[in-house]
Amino acid sequence: MQFTDSDIQIFQAFATVAQRTASFSDISIKAIADEVGISRQAMYQSHFRNTDELLTTLYYYVDQDIQDEIKSVVTERAGSPSIIHHLVYAVLPLIYDKRDFFQILYSDKINSTWNGFMEDRYSDLLLPLFQDRLHMGVIVPATVQSKVIIHEFIGLVSIWMNQTEPVLPEAFAPILIYALNNSASTMINN
Repeated sequence: MQFTDSDIQIFQAFATVAQRTASFSDISIKAIADEVGISRQAMYQSHFRNTDELLTTLYYYVDQDIQDEIKSVVTERAGSPSIIHHLVYAVLPLIYDKRDFFQILYSDKINSTWNGFMEDRYSDLLLPLFQDRLHMGVIVPATVQSKVIIHEFIGLVSIWMNQTEPVLPEAFAPILIYALNNSASTMINN
């Protein structure tokens, strides 16, 4: 998906307006158009018809480089014991670069479909990294394992992005790697 300079300006205006409002329902196309310096009609006719459409397009914008990087790492490192390390160090700087958007996407004021979007985008992409496993007499499908990892990653990045001033990626990476490499019971019991 290609994004124009105008699209990026509108996304930045959306972020600015979102930071000033209490909830997603308080964000209007008019407020975003005012922030950009264009008319509401121009927004409707040339850009976005409503805030839901804008938000969905923003998802693709913030995730585009990240998905490309993850595809690359998965292709090059599938089966490698250090794949988590490579994914974390490849992706965190990209998230940090767009942290103004991620802080809004992970905030309480945006009741969005972000988690579902991420699950849809990454379930099939990460699936080759998993295989069905037998645990305590029950088969745990690879699809379930993939979705668990996606949700765990989203939750941990949410914690990072919800900090007032998120630490640099290289400081957060070891925390993320530790959490992804250890079960909840391991972390509780150690």
